[in-house]
Amino acid sequence: MMICSKALPLKHSLRLFLAAAVFLFAGTATAAPERVISTGHSITELVLALGAGDSLIAVDSSTRLPADFKKVPVIGYYRQLPVEGMLSQNPQLLIGGEQMGPANTLTLLENAGVKIVKLPEAENGEQLIANIDRLSKVLEKPAAELTKHVVAQLRELKRARTSLSEAPRILFVRAQEGRGLKAAGTGTSPDSLIRMAGGVNAVEFSGYKQLSDEALIELRPDWILFSSDQDAQLQGGAALLEWQPLLKLTPAGKNGAFCSVDGFALLGGMGLASLKEAKKLNEKFSGN
Repeated sequence: MMICSKALPLKHSLRLFLAAAVFLFAGTATAAPERVISTGHSITELVLALGAGDSLIAVDSSTRLPADFKKVPVIGYYRQLPVEGMLSQNPQLLIGGEQMGPANTLTLLENAGVKIVKLPEAENGEQLIANIDRLSKVLEKPAAELTKHVVAQLRELKRARTSLSEAPRILFVRAQEGRGLKAAGTGTSPDSLIRMAGGVNAVEFSGYKQLSDEALIELRPDWILFSSDQDAQLQGGAALLEWQPLLKLTPAGKNGAFCSVDGFALLGGMGLASLKEAKKLNEKFSGN
């Protein structure tokens, strides 16, 4: 009798507790995040393109926001995110690429109840569409229009690539006077951009590596690219010829085929800015 008299209220309480938990869980599971921090330019531009700008409360220093976008705090560089600075924004969700960190910062944020979502850095159009799809689910925003637009851009780029009579050899460099040139190999954002534009990376190694004087000639680049953040320093390529006179023996040096690409199109893998930049490069490669 004592067991029955205590068991009935316990079951009743348990039912009430489970019902409340299910109701609470259902409510939070379907609620879109209202306080989002986004890091990495390519990620943030997808957040905005999906229509989640109202939820954006802070970004990292690698992000370029539209000129007419609301002012939001900049919380540091995506590889070196500060715990205090981020928690002071009271975020629900932190979105970024695979390089976002450091790891101990992310752990502390998770322990504080912040949801962390890392997206792979897209190396091609398929991965970019996959990132759009995942972000749309995380942010609970429809992705059909954006996906349709990106698919159309990718289709146009594919057509433009096939229209090139021959894929040009491209060298993407980082340069410092007196320190030689570093070239971007496979597994880098410049390599993805070169391929998307219809070119062939003149180097076959992975990552960034220093080039010897002999290699500069042997690589025979038709075009030499550099990031827009070095545009003024490199004087549109004129400084490269001055620092590395051997470049004058290459097709790019003989033809003055230097090109600055939008540095934001190279941050965090392939993004919407990368598609626009690939189109511009393809037009240069084709002579249009």
